[in-house]
Amino acid sequence: MIDIKSVNKDYWRENIYFLSLVICVGVLPFSEALVSISAGILLFQALILQSWKHPSLLFRSPKTLTLFISVFVVYILGMLHTKDFHFAVYELKKVIFWIVIPLAVFLSPKISEYKLIFVFKVFVVAVTMASLIHLGKLIFANNLYLSDFRDVSIISHIRFSLQVVLAIILSGWFILHKTTLKPNAEIILYIIVSVWLIVFLFLLKSLLGLLAFGITCSVVLYLFIKNQKDKKIQKWAILLFVIVFVLLLIFVGKAVADFYNYNGETSEFAEQRTLSGNLYSHDLNNIIRENGTLVYTFICEPELEKEWNKRSKINYSNSINGFPLNSTLIRYMASKGLKKDSVGISFLADDDIRLIEQGVTNYKFKNSRFSIYPRIYETIWELDYYFKTGDPNNKTLAQRIEFVKASVFLIKRNLFFGIGTGNWKIDYNEAYDKMQSKLLPEKRGPSHNQYLNYMVKFGLIGFFWIMFALIAPVFIEKQQRNVVLILFLVAIAAANLGDSNLETHMGLSFFILFYSLFLWNSTRQMSSRD
Repeated sequence: MIDIKSVNKDYWRENIYFLSLVICVGVLPFSEALVSISAGILLFQALILQSWKHPSLLFRSPKTLTLFISVFVVYILGMLHTKDFHFAVYELKKVIFWIVIPLAVFLSPKISEYKLIFVFKVFVVAVTMASLIHLGKLIFANNLYLSDFRDVSIISHIRFSLQVVLAIILSGWFILHKTTLKPNAEIILYIIVSVWLIVFLFLLKSLLGLLAFGITCSVVLYLFIKNQKDKKIQKWAILLFVIVFVLLLIFVGKAVADFYNYNGETSEFAEQRTLSGNLYSHDLNNIIRENGTLVYTFICEPELEKEWNKRSKINYSNSINGFPLNSTLIRYMASKGLKKDSVGISFLADDDIRLIEQGVTNYKFKNSRFSIYPRIYETIWELDYYFKTGDPNNKTLAQRIEFVKASVFLIKRNLFFGIGTGNWKIDYNEAYDKMQSKLLPEKRGPSHNQYLNYMVKFGLIGFFWIMFALIAPVFIEKQQRNVVLILFLVAIAAANLGDSNLETHMGLSFFILFYSLFLWNSTRQMSSRD
């Protein structure tokens, strides 16, 4: 005899869990606080409804859940030799999602394919809406006083770029598996969404997001070629990969060539004067350039200050985006090949003044808010400056190189067990001091590389255990043929080369939520390449 009461309970368990998931994925692109609240709701509903009594959990193995929880245990064990207990507790709070979200998903029923697809669609819609908000902020950046592409992001631009990559992967899967999309109009809609999100990824200018997307696309192409029986199609696919790769090299190569297209200045100009008779200053030891022109030559500060203050409401002695305005002005004028004096200022149009006020350092970046070129050029400039001066401050990639150097320094001295949880501020500061790094105290930080971070904190033993705990569930849950999951893991693995995503609130909650869903809720269709 059918137990109606039990059936009703299972019905409520399934639907409340489904609703909790919809809320959770819907707020991911928008709010850190809402993610915390929705994660709490996800666990609370499983406990209050005793969802582990649902029939779908009868054959679910706790091995994967144990592995996820073991990552959190590694952080606890790292506290055995902590020097800063309060900071160690702070680190534990950031990684508590290793327990909260996997436990919530594990204890909840396996929802139907229709509901799972709906959850994924809600996520894609949420990411798309967030991207449109980003676009609006980019278009009206001047009115909103936003001067940096990072400022338009609602959450961290790196974490959001990873959400965009997953939304592209899911949209692609929807399109290829047409049973998930009923009317043809829906297929066309997801094609448009996919194209838009790819374009948006370039507008966001997150190099790490683009790296993750590029490597994921390479894996997709590899799988396509491997499973393609038609030799002609295989050859065309390989040719497409080569063409894209060559075009990418040409694009980056052009930026490098533009940067190193030096003008032939000599030291003969060292005593020249301005047309007003004032002396120029020349720092011949500083060989930094903009568009091939030496930046710190032909500078007359008194004339620059006087004429600039006539043209702009922002005082010459002020700062923009943390950088002195005069430094931005001098770089911009050098990019145009102008002498940095009153005559040079007179050659600047009103649009040039406006760009300098926004912190733009090169005239080539004009009208390029939606172009990736300035981001690549600025990266080349940062690296060139760093390698010539050894000064990494206020330069994103250069600072990360210093972070990596300090991480390697610490790993060598704490090879097997690491420095422990909560110790990174103390130990990294000591490492920078011993390395005689030029990095300012307020700029110092841990490696923006998840793998190095694990090795620094927990040594090789902790690192290899965490890697095992991350990879083994794919095989334990027999999801190694789940292409969507594999592509998701590839994207995260690539992104972790340039940031410690799994030690941030948004990065870890996003990763572990979808990883848990793919492991315990994927349908047969998703787990098969057929």
